Amino acid sequence: MPESRSTSSNKLTRALSMMLGFCGPKVRCLFGGLLTALIVLNLTLFPRTASHFVKASPFLIVSFDGFRWDYLSRTATPNFDHIIKTGVYAHKGLSNVFTTSTLTNHWSIVTGLYAESHGIVENDMYDPILNKTYVPLYRDKYARNDPGFYDTGVEPIWVSNQLQKAHGRSGSIMWWGAENVIKSTRPTHHMPFDYETDYRFRIDTIIKWFTSEYPINLGLLYFNEPDHTAHKCGPDSENVTKLIEYADELTGYLFDKLKEKHLFGHINVIITSDHGFTSTSRERLIHLDKFVDPSLFRVVHYTPVLSLIPNDGQEKIVYKKLKDASATNNFRVYYKKDIPERLHYKNHRRVTPIVAIADLGYSFISNMPDDQFKAGGNHGYDNQELAMHPFFMASGPAFKSGFQVETFESVDLYPLMCHLLDLQPAPNNGSMAVVSLLLKEEHETTFITLATYLVSLVIIATFGGVFAVGACRNRRYLKRTARPINVSEILGGNNGAHIGLLSGDEEDEF
Repeated sequence: MPESRSTSSNKLTRALSMMLGFCGPKVRCLFGGLLTALIVLNLTLFPRTASHFVKASPFLIVSFDGFRWDYLSRTATPNFDHIIKTGVYAHKGLSNVFTTSTLTNHWSIVTGLYAESHGIVENDMYDPILNKTYVPLYRDKYARNDPGFYDTGVEPIWVSNQLQKAHGRSGSIMWWGAENVIKSTRPTHHMPFDYETDYRFRIDTIIKWFTSEYPINLGLLYFNEPDHTAHKCGPDSENVTKLIEYADELTGYLFDKLKEKHLFGHINVIITSDHGFTSTSRERLIHLDKFVDPSLFRVVHYTPVLSLIPNDGQEKIVYKKLKDASATNNFRVYYKKDIPERLHYKNHRRVTPIVAIADLGYSFISNMPDDQFKAGGNHGYDNQELAMHPFFMASGPAFKSGFQVETFESVDLYPLMCHLLDLQPAPNNGSMAVVSLLLKEEHETTFITLATYLVSLVIIATFGGVFAVGACRNRRYLKRTARPINVSEILGGNNGAHIGLLSGDEEDEF
């Protein structure tokens, strides 16, 4: 890490003071004053470089649940467009984590881990060690799940922030997982999940936390739309289009509040989502009961990822029946050990012994007639499907202006956030390889820093050289012009004149 400007200035001061040590006190005094003035001027005209400033900036991440990567092409979004123009943007969204569900991906964003590494493998999951099934808060906001589902040794960004920084404070507005105690730590402020909480109130609250007497430096802000409406009406519905426009309005409101509170330009903001969406219909149903007797297994999660726990002794039978059916139907089935490596999913105890994945747009159903299936939209499919990808954009002092990349992995957001907050990342699956391209060039700020130091050194050395040479020449001049002592003049009085004896210890006169 580059040394601070004050440290470098101190080194220069010490070096130049040694150079001028042989000069008289008044020369040293005058030069010291000029040196101090130059250092103050240097610090005023050339403040800390962007690379230092950026890492001291507060940071906010915003998630619009279910906001697909291509939604911005659906309608006018002037506020999002302005961020793209003045910030950074992934024009094909993010490659998110399998399963492409809400809890899994919100936890991956803040930990930088795949599902098999952090353990939140689905919105619904069973832990054989805890012997408990997780109940998501969107299904029951009063649910009290075992803390062991989340507190597994992983370290979300707010824990890193509060454990590593003396004044690290975090605020969460309904971020999934933040309601849990992790490593004996919760966010400094947390608003629990509630569908009914007004969206502008959520924004006002996070702004208040950023501007309080003891402000947060990390904020996480969650909105449950357009996901909620896309499930009911389908992602291609006019209802979702209206919510895309509303999300844009909310973003404008957020940035207006940042400007009002003088945070704009001093805070880094990432706006993203957890997953995309696709339409479902009653014409694309996979009738599980037709393939295998439902009494032979227990379902942990139905669709589009079917998670099955076969009854004792029934695993091979259940798998064979599903495997045979998959040849002529729209799904794939795997033993846990055979799940493709690219999904980063199989190596966790919460993944069930048999997993089936529906093709895009298809849905598993069981114990219900077709007309009871609520067609609309869904997610959770293979993360290789482009329709499952969420959007991404960012703005702030750390980011370039008008810069775009095609895509990158959502797990890369965690090391990026750690970089912005100047934190040491916990072990994670992310990489800075692509996201570092979004940042203002480090070498540019390094060059500015070096150039500033060199200019300062030249100015100070020039002034020092002038005064040193002047002082030495003055000394030599005085020595050359001094007359030898004439005893007869002293004895004769020389009209009463006194000739001073020149000494190297005498103060210089000006």
